[in-house]
Amino acid sequence: METLSMILLSILSLITLIAALIFIRGLFPRRVEKVQSALEDHWKRSFWLGLVNTVLITILVLGLGSLGNNVPIFYIPTFAIYGIYLIGLLFGLAAFVQLLGGHLFSESAPVQRDIRAGAVFLLTGLLPVVGWFLLFPYVVCLGIGAVVLTIFQDRRAKNKEKEEPEE
Repeated sequence: METLSMILLSILSLITLIAALIFIRGLFPRRVEKVQSALEDHWKRSFWLGLVNTVLITILVLGLGSLGNNVPIFYIPTFAIYGIYLIGLLFGLAAFVQLLGGHLFSESAPVQRDIRAGAVFLLTGLLPVVGWFLLFPYVVCLGIGAVVLTIFQDRRAKNKEKEEPEE
C-alpha cells in the first residue's frame, strides 16, 4: 500500500509541476520568452552562471539555516533567499520546457506542446543516476543562469536608455 501511495504522489507531483510551468508561462509570457532567448543564445554562459549561483545560494542557505538553529530569526532570510531562488527556477524551467517543446513537438498547439515537453523532461529527470545527478542539475543550472542573464540584460538596456540623450 505504501508503494501505491508513493506512485500516486509522484504522478500528482509531476502533473502539478507541469501545471505550474504552464501557469508561469501564461502569466508572464514576455519574461519567459526573454529567458528562453537567453537559453538559446547563451547556453554555455547560462550554465556556468547558473552553476555558480546555485552553489553560492546553497552555501548561503545552508549557512543561514544552521545559524537559525541557535537564533531562529535567521530562518526568515533563509526562506526568503530560497524562495526567490525557487521562483527564478520556475521561470527558467518554464523557458526550458517551452524550448524543448518547440524542438520536439513543433506541430502541436502551445499548451499541448508544453504538457508533452514537461512530461518528457520530468520523466527523464526521474531516470536513475543519469537523470538525478546529470540531467536535472544541468537543466536547473541552465534555467537559473538564463534568468540571471535576463535580469542583468534588462538592467543594462535600461541604463543605456538613460545614458542616451534625447533629440
